[in-house]
Amino acid sequence: MANILVRSPRFETFTMSASANSIKLELYIGGVLRYTIIKNSAPSSVVTFEIAELIRDYITQTFDGNYTTSTVSTASSNVKQYTGQDGTGNQGSPTAIDHIAFNGYGTFMEGSNPTITPPLWMVSKDVIKNGYYVYYPLNTSGKIPIITNAGSISYKTFATDATSATLTGADTINIVRVDCTKYGNGNKITFVNKFGGLQDLWFFLKSVKATTSTKETYNANTISTSTGSATYSVNAPTKTVFNKTANQKIRLSSGYYPEGANPFFEELLLSDQVWLTQPDPYDPSTEQVVPVIISTSSFTYKTSLNDKLIEYTMDFDMAFDYINNVR
Repeated sequence: MANILVRSPRFETFTMSASANSIKLELYIGGVLRYTIIKNSAPSSVVTFEIAELIRDYITQTFDGNYTTSTVSTASSNVKQYTGQDGTGNQGSPTAIDHIAFNGYGTFMEGSNPTITPPLWMVSKDVIKNGYYVYYPLNTSGKIPIITNAGSISYKTFATDATSATLTGADTINIVRVDCTKYGNGNKITFVNKFGGLQDLWFFLKSVKATTSTKETYNANTISTSTGSATYSVNAPTKTVFNKTANQKIRLSSGYYPEGANPFFEELLLSDQVWLTQPDPYDPSTEQVVPVIISTSSFTYKTSLNDKLIEYTMDFDMAFDYINNVR
């Protein structure tokens, strides 16, 4: 069994027997047969199936402040070879291949078929310090994604004063506390990282929120003949607004991070599922979690040699229209 990352391709490769002319892969997702793929091929040749894209359709990730990560247990089982074409003739012994799928990805430099091996902190390692580090405000608890030996994602909870956390069989992770009282705790962004886990990334400095609107107009006829002559009211607009919509966006400043945290911001840029935790605008004493889309489209690595102090500013669009139009 492998723990596979299905934002990148996953190739299943089989060598045809000397008497086989076709091969059938039955792909089970969550215990249900979803796809049956048959390929014709010459005896003793190599056949490849790409299954990641099919599996990923069945992974649904949500976040409402509770850290639960959706994975899919898949079984590309009953891989059968046949002596005839199109899955006909005599059937050979079936081959079963089981996977657990995560909504993560590998990079080109990591090669094909990326996997993750438990137990593991599901955050990128600081290769400069050669250790695991996360960054949180003072007096703030949090959760760090881990993959268990059973191949499922769990979350390690740490207390408001914790400076480290341990995971059996893995390196200790360091929890670095950042004091930024001028802006409170800052703003918490939660995103699906390259391993498929929900990771928090704090932007400690100022935030700027803006509302923009779009509209369409048409020219209306306001002439009235009710008095026996053609008149119009100077109070009635001849240009009328319709289909007015509004959107909000927010710009966040990270504060100063060490160079080893660069992968966090890169993974945020590449994430397709992101949420912002913010005070409820109608009850600031409570918080709400809202989906956002990162609109920043480029990322320049900053280094202590080139930039001295490393700070990032990123823009986020709210992933919904400000004027409620959910029907």
